[in-house]
Amino acid sequence: MIEAKEIPSEFVSIRQIWLKGIDDCRRAIGQRAIQESSAERMDLVVGDRTVCHMVSSLYHSLVDYGEALIRSDIDRYYHDVYEPEVREIWGEPKKDDDGDTDFSRASMNNQPTNNERWSAHCMEAIKLYDCIIQTLNKYGMLFEQQPQGYSNVEMKSVP
Repeated sequence: MIEAKEIPSEFVSIRQIWLKGIDDCRRAIGQRAIQESSAERMDLVVGDRTVCHMVSSLYHSLVDYGEALIRSDIDRYYHDVYEPEVREIWGEPKKDDDGDTDFSRASMNNQPTNNERWSAHCMEAIKLYDCIIQTLNKYGMLFEQQPQGYSNVEMKSVP
């Protein structure tokens, strides 16, 4: 039987920051798909970059607290999966004849474009976000208050 433990008040404060960060990431991911298509948006890759930076800021706010090894659990995924994938995405492009590295001309050298790199990076950031959500859920940190009264609920189908 799982024992319900009271969460200390100082941990509740950091959980509020995480819940706000989760909501910010959720909005950024949702708005990625509805960004207006324009030359400026394509150049800046605003939606993809926003998701990457929002998820990164959420990751950097995570901490371990007592038995809740949130940061440690996520660090394994971050260092073993996320970082190597992102390094591969942003690997050194080939240099042009002048010796300059130019991501905007990468497609001419059969390399991914800057837009393609940001899109791939964004997809990896979304996977990291999912890992964060799953880990916070594992430790019961996705609620402003701990759910109560679920142990004796009987599930019935609705006609």
